[in-house]
Amino acid sequence: MPKKSNVPSEDLRERIVDAAVRLLETLGPKGFGQVRVAREAGLAQGHLTYYFPRKSDLAAAVVERITRDGRREIEPLLSKASSASRADRAALHEVFFAIVKKLLRNDKRNRVMLGLVAEALEDHDLAAVLARQLTMQRAVMAQLIGREPDDPDVHIALAALRGLGMENLISRADPAHAEAVLARFRTWLDVRHGDGRS
Repeated sequence: MPKKSNVPSEDLRERIVDAAVRLLETLGPKGFGQVRVAREAGLAQGHLTYYFPRKSDLAAAVVERITRDGRREIEPLLSKASSASRADRAALHEVFFAIVKKLLRNDKRNRVMLGLVAEALEDHDLAAVLARQLTMQRAVMAQLIGREPDDPDVHIALAALRGLGMENLISRADPAHAEAVLARFRTWLDVRHGDGRS
């Protein structure tokens, strides 16, 4: 057990997660080792393993952070979507696509997610955490487009968005091309779901 620190435990946990996110953003999965994360956080490895005994525990905390931050951004939309008028739903779609555009262009976030997916291939506990995050994402998308979470269009929409983020990360797509693909996705969504206003 590490020696007692004057820093509140929640602050230490957040500091460790911050360090893990930074390393995943800059180095991807190869930078996501406990020794390296502890060093980045400026802590002894004992502190890290006290709070996160397994690498999957730390990865789960990173997923929770990303989920929390994403929900904070999208929560205002969700609270308005269920009772929105036709005109208001169109305005909500504008806000939703502005958020989507920002996320697709966020190479750091996409690199973090790609790193976590790579880690999950070998870690069943982390795969379960990512599966729970995916369930939450389905619920959000379903609410925004007025469908049930298990509707195939919800799965297609999420797969398309994740794919666009990875394509942008891997190929450094021309911004005009990325914009055209996103516009086509939006047209598909609008046609399939009456612009979300039905």
